[in-house]
Amino acid sequence: MAVDEILRVEALSKNFGEAIVLDNVSFGVARNSVVGIVGENGAGKTTLFNLISGIVPPDEGYIEYRGKEIRPSNYREANLLGISRVFQEQALIPNIAVYENILLSHEDHFVRLGQVLDRRKMIAVAQRIVDAMALDIDVRLQTSHYDFSIRQSIEIARACLVPREVLGIEAPVVLLDEPTSALEKSEEEALFRLIRRIRQHGSVLFVSHRLSEVLSVCDLIHVLKDGRLVATVDPAITNERTLHGHMVGRERDADYYHEHEQGEVNTHPVMFAVKNFSLANAYEAVTLDIHQGEVFGIGGLLDSGKSHLGKGMSGLVPPDTGTVQVDGGKPTRPDFRSLISQGLAYVPAERLVEGIILPFSVAVNISVASGQDLFSTWWGYWRVAVEERVARHYIQEIGIKASGPQVSCGTLSGGNQQKVVLAKWLCRSPRIIILDNPTRGIDAGAKEEVYKLIRQLTASGASIVLITDELLELIGLSHRIAVMRGGRVTGIVDAPLDKKPTERELVGLMLGTQ
Repeated sequence: MAVDEILRVEALSKNFGEAIVLDNVSFGVARNSVVGIVGENGAGKTTLFNLISGIVPPDEGYIEYRGKEIRPSNYREANLLGISRVFQEQALIPNIAVYENILLSHEDHFVRLGQVLDRRKMIAVAQRIVDAMALDIDVRLQTSHYDFSIRQSIEIARACLVPREVLGIEAPVVLLDEPTSALEKSEEEALFRLIRRIRQHGSVLFVSHRLSEVLSVCDLIHVLKDGRLVATVDPAITNERTLHGHMVGRERDADYYHEHEQGEVNTHPVMFAVKNFSLANAYEAVTLDIHQGEVFGIGGLLDSGKSHLGKGMSGLVPPDTGTVQVDGGKPTRPDFRSLISQGLAYVPAERLVEGIILPFSVAVNISVASGQDLFSTWWGYWRVAVEERVARHYIQEIGIKASGPQVSCGTLSGGNQQKVVLAKWLCRSPRIIILDNPTRGIDAGAKEEVYKLIRQLTASGASIVLITDELLELIGLSHRIAVMRGGRVTGIVDAPLDKKPTERELVGLMLGTQ
C-alpha cells in the first residue's frame, strides 16, 4: 500500500454462479481525494462497493484500509472501521424520526447510566449533521414527512458526517453510489461543497452516471467495463465523449437523443386528453392534449407537482376533479385498471417501490401487470410457456443483462431492473406511455438505448408523456414541453426539431423569472 493511500483494493474478483461480475480489479484511493468510478449498468460498480462495505465477501483478492488488510463481514463492521455508504436506492426507515435514521445502529454512543437513551443529545448531534449539510430539516420530524429528494440528502448527510461526529474517525472513506440521481441543482451544489469539505479529513469514492459531475468533482476516474478495470483517467485532461468511449467501447453518438427521428405530429389526432385536473396540495386546473406519436414533456422543479400529475393521469392516484379521454372516446374519471385495458402504461420514478418485486424473477416481473389477460386462460390457468417466451424475447429485444427468464431481479443492476419495468408494459403494446424519470440511475449507454426505444415507439404511433428532471433529456426528446410551477402549468413550449428551446428558457419558466 502506497504511503499516501487510505484505501487499496487488490485483485478483487467476484462471481455469482457462472457470471463473472468483478474480475481482478486493483486500484488505490489517496488520502483526502475524490475518486470517481464509472461504467455502464452491469459493469460491476455496485458489486465493488458491496465488497468494500462488507455486504458480500470477495472470491479473490483483498482490501487494505489505513495500511491494514480488512475483512468486514457485514456493513456495520465496515461502518465502525470508518467506511460509510450512500446506497443507490434509499435505505431509510420512513416511519421513524430523522434523527433516529441518521444515528441508526450508533445508539450505544448515546446511552446514559448504561440503559437510558439520551434522545436530547441524539437530536442535537443529528441536527448538527444536517445543519453542516445546509439542509433545512427538523430532525425530530418523521422521515416520511420529507419528499424523495430531501430523504436522499439525509442519507448523504448521514454517510458523510456520522463517521466524524459520532465515531470520531478523522480519515473516513465515504462511498457515494448515485447520490445526486434525485437532487435539484441547488442540492447537488450543496453536496459537492460538502464533498470538498470532506476531503480535508477523509476520502470519497463517487459513482455517478452523470459524467459531467464526475469530471467536475473528482481527482481521478476509474472506468469499469464488464467487471474489469479498463481505464484510469485524469479528469483535467479528458471529456465526456472520451470517458463514454472507455465505458462502452464506442464514442457517444452525435445525435444522442435521436432528434433526427422526431416526426411532425401537429396534424395527428389527439390520443390522450386531460381536462381540468386538480388534486389538493399537488396540482390545479391542468388541461393537456397529447397527439398520436408525440413525446409530450413535463418539466419543473421537484416540488412542482409533475410526478403527482403523472400518477393522476394514469389513474394510479386519481385527482379530486377532472377527466381523461383516450383516442376520442368518452371523457371519464381516470381509473388505473380501466386505462390499462385501453392501452395505457405507467413507468414510475421509484422502481424498487412501485416498479418491480426484487425477489421475483425477470419473467414474473414482466408478466405481473398482465396476469388477467396475456398470461392466463379465461378459466384461470397460468400460461407458463408464454411467460417464458415473452421474457426471453424482451431479454434479447431491449438488452436485459440476465442469463435467463428465471433470474431474480434482485441480482440485476439498476439499469437492467429498469429495462424489466419497461418490458412489463411493452409486452402489452401500449398506445399511451407515461414515463416518470425513466433514465434515473441509468448510465449513458443505457440511456441512449431508452431514447432509441422512445423514438421507435412514437414511430409506431404510441404517445409518450415524459416526466423528467433532466433538462437536456426533456429538450432533446420532446415535441412540446409543459412547464409546471407550484402545481400549475405555467407554459407550454414548442420544441420542434429545428428550433429547440434552451435550458435557460425552461429554467426561467420553472423559477417564474420570465
